[in-house]
Amino acid sequence: MAKFMGLDIGTTTISGLIYDLEDRKILHRITADHAHGFLVSEQEWERLQDAEAIYGQTLSMVEELLSRESETAGIGLTGQMHGIVYMDIKGMAVSPLYTWQDGRGGQMIPGASRTYAERLSEQFGMNLSPGYGLATHAYNTDHGLVPAEAASICSIADYIGARLTGKPVPVMDATQAAAIGGYRRELHDFDRSAIGKAGMDAALLPQVVPSGTLAGHSPQGIPVYVSLGDNQASFLGSVPRPEGTLLMNVGTGSQLSAYVPEIAEVPKGMEARPYPGGGLLLVGAALSGGKSYAMLQSFFRDVIEGFTGQTVLPKEIYAWMDQMLHSTPGCEESLRVLPFFNGTRANPELRGSIEQISLGNFTPGALTHAFLSGMVEELYEFCLSLKASTSCTFTELAGSGNALRANPVLCAKAEEIFGMKMKLSASPEEAAVGAALCAAVGSGSIESFRHTGQFLI
Repeated sequence: MAKFMGLDIGTTTISGLIYDLEDRKILHRITADHAHGFLVSEQEWERLQDAEAIYGQTLSMVEELLSRESETAGIGLTGQMHGIVYMDIKGMAVSPLYTWQDGRGGQMIPGASRTYAERLSEQFGMNLSPGYGLATHAYNTDHGLVPAEAASICSIADYIGARLTGKPVPVMDATQAAAIGGYRRELHDFDRSAIGKAGMDAALLPQVVPSGTLAGHSPQGIPVYVSLGDNQASFLGSVPRPEGTLLMNVGTGSQLSAYVPEIAEVPKGMEARPYPGGGLLLVGAALSGGKSYAMLQSFFRDVIEGFTGQTVLPKEIYAWMDQMLHSTPGCEESLRVLPFFNGTRANPELRGSIEQISLGNFTPGALTHAFLSGMVEELYEFCLSLKASTSCTFTELAGSGNALRANPVLCAKAEEIFGMKMKLSASPEEAAVGAALCAAVGSGSIESFRHTGQFLI
């Protein structure tokens, strides 16, 4: 059989599909918003989701896809990175999902002048951002928030894998382990000694296994493979030729990613993430990304509703913004937007700004153009760091993510700023396609991760 299921547990949506290797296309696809969204919290910086509700929604999606295509050879998983779920000895969630947007790791340590993420970064000798799972866990440990029943920690995608296979103990590949923090490539494992010295129980962290490892079988008897981080899965599902290609992804956040076999020094502001099958994915991540454009839409909507007294749907505002993008000529004295509205990985406290405002350019159309340009320019800074720090030559620009697909003007700005033509990935759910390809490698249907590009259009 050459048909594989890919599941992507995103921050705002869950996607599932059946991918046909022989025809190189998606046969069936389902995307649904999270049924419960974020949990209500008293803390402004908390970003929690219901892990059990996410599993129930995902299980229903699996059953629906199998009802459409029963001859499925395997299930691959991916999902939002960095977040953690606590599980008990029976494999059940005993906590919410602490997502990658949760800010507890960026809180100041009582009596100290640094945050939990900063302390761990110093102790481990590697950068941990506030949303990383171990920074979250360090805060929970200090504040007595780790559930007494907790027996293990894992990502949401690996929690789904454990529940689908009925395994009480999760396993995790390097792409997800590095996203939590404390993982060392030379050990092929977490630095459990350093984690213990930092006051955390390293036994809670899962065994790290190679990408594509069989995790178990679903209730229907279908092989389920260990999950990939969604960034690596998107690259796998978008880029036919990894060497020499830059991948721009714009969704809730945004990233610029590039594959390298090895590197001596990581470019400034970027991360070196393990890539399935070997090598590294150099990633520059912008925390605001598509949220910047959504914020502008929300601002326009508040103004219009405040003036008219009538409720306006977000899709109506986006349509109006799109019309302005196509009808507003560029200004010689252009606005400049620095879209650091949610901070950066290096500086979570940094905030965005609007610059070069004049009497003639502060218009809704110019502002909309400036937001898009700012989103691209933030990613282009990573490109400049890559060129300065590596000998690699990048000749292709690939695009993925709903924001790029929905906004041709954003694509055009990317081409202009990067000086390359952009090719959008053939499949709209790139991460889920990457998860399906991972399952195909795990099953032996594809020889290795280096050959997955042959099965993309």
